[in-house]
Amino acid sequence: MINTLTLFHDKNRDAFAFVNGEVVPLRSRAICHLFSMLFYQATGKGLNNDSLGQVLNVLEAKAVYESRQVELWNRVAKHEGAFWYDLGRGKAVKITADGWAVVEVPILFRRYAHQQPQAEPIRGGNPWVMYRSLNVADQDKLLVLVYIISCFIPDIPHPIFHPHGAQGSAKTSLCNLIKKTVDPSFIEAIITPRDYNQLIQMIHHHCIGLFDNISSLPGWMSDVLAMACTGGGFSKRQLYTDDDDIIYQVKRCIGLNGINLLISKADLMDRSILLTLERIDPANRIEEVDLWAGFEKEKAGILGGIFDTLSRAMAVHPSVRLSYLPRMADFARWGYAIAEALGGRGDEFLKAYRANIARQNEEVVEGNTLAQVVLRFMADKKEWSGYVQNAFETLQRIANPTKADRTFPKDQKNLRKHLERIKTTLLELGVRFDIGTRDKQGVPISFLRESKSSTSSASDSFDLESNNLEGVSTGVDDLTPASSTPRSTPENS
Repeated sequence: MINTLTLFHDKNRDAFAFVNGEVVPLRSRAICHLFSMLFYQATGKGLNNDSLGQVLNVLEAKAVYESRQVELWNRVAKHEGAFWYDLGRGKAVKITADGWAVVEVPILFRRYAHQQPQAEPIRGGNPWVMYRSLNVADQDKLLVLVYIISCFIPDIPHPIFHPHGAQGSAKTSLCNLIKKTVDPSFIEAIITPRDYNQLIQMIHHHCIGLFDNISSLPGWMSDVLAMACTGGGFSKRQLYTDDDDIIYQVKRCIGLNGINLLISKADLMDRSILLTLERIDPANRIEEVDLWAGFEKEKAGILGGIFDTLSRAMAVHPSVRLSYLPRMADFARWGYAIAEALGGRGDEFLKAYRANIARQNEEVVEGNTLAQVVLRFMADKKEWSGYVQNAFETLQRIANPTKADRTFPKDQKNLRKHLERIKTTLLELGVRFDIGTRDKQGVPISFLRESKSSTSSASDSFDLESNNLEGVSTGVDDLTPASSTPRSTPENS
């Protein structure tokens, strides 16, 4: 019976078997059913629980102490210089700079119960065809397609994908199509979880997790998503009766949609792609059954086009150098390579991504009184030095915040914490601050308005009562390639 299985363990020393092209935990119903079936076929008798438990204990020990350690991935993987994509049914796509092929899957992927097999891709397809089923404005189509293709790249941080718009703007359909393309599942759009542990488990079990129709984003959920999209480790107690932990190490593609813009915290905002969707004209709507039938008919070609593009991007990527790296630097560099592979459109992608970063900064400032006040305070000066107490009193006089305003510190002790939350946004808009070590007079603080070609003077005006930002430059104009030698490819549009 042992000879029918390939045993191994993962980095958490959990025991697994590789059976018929599938990675299966030894402590799972699938293994219990397999052993019971094999025993019945060999003896004509049922396998009792005690015997089954003894067999599993021995095999588990062999897997942990006598077998090799394997890194397991969810749907997409990086192995031996190639990208891999799990199709299910024992097949995978191996992608390199020289092309792609469907092969028998090696021991790479752990699949969860909700995940479904993917359609087998065909060569020569066109990824732009997916826009027959999507409600995306023309100016956003390249950025969205680049994002979707980037979801097939393992182990890099991916921005939070955040479409929002009125009822009838097909937010859920957009997210479901991305899910069907990247990680087909019985669970497409995820309902907002109620607690921390449930959220972590959901993220871990999905290659791409898309949260549907969210009305508000709690602070704890925002913090988890911010860590999970760039990479984070989480653990929880396995049983109340012991000290063993279940460890989740995740770096996932994550999206969320809602009627309103949900993201308000700066640390999540600058990890995001914001997408406004317009309501579909009733005359242009089609029934869902027709929408998905058309998409499923085209999906094999779309996937083939995605893998063609990704292969070309792998050839371009090593030579791409950007003179300015935004927060999601890996995504920006890969995005440029993908856009070049889509017909030499790297500069067009960077322009679209710049515009999205600009909108992120505007949204942060519009929703943050302290950010508005600091920019207004520094609008007519090059630098300012003083102490935290003086700075707090000065900024408070300008802002005159209400007691309910959580975006302005209640006292000088909290000024540093609030400034740190918006530090990246202020830097993008050309204002730098430095807080020193306490001396006899207090804690020194200084603000500097940088004058460089990539950053505005931040001299534009702000309406503090309505929190409206009027035309601030984003400071990201030099997000341009310093050098690259992209491969010339025909444009698929």
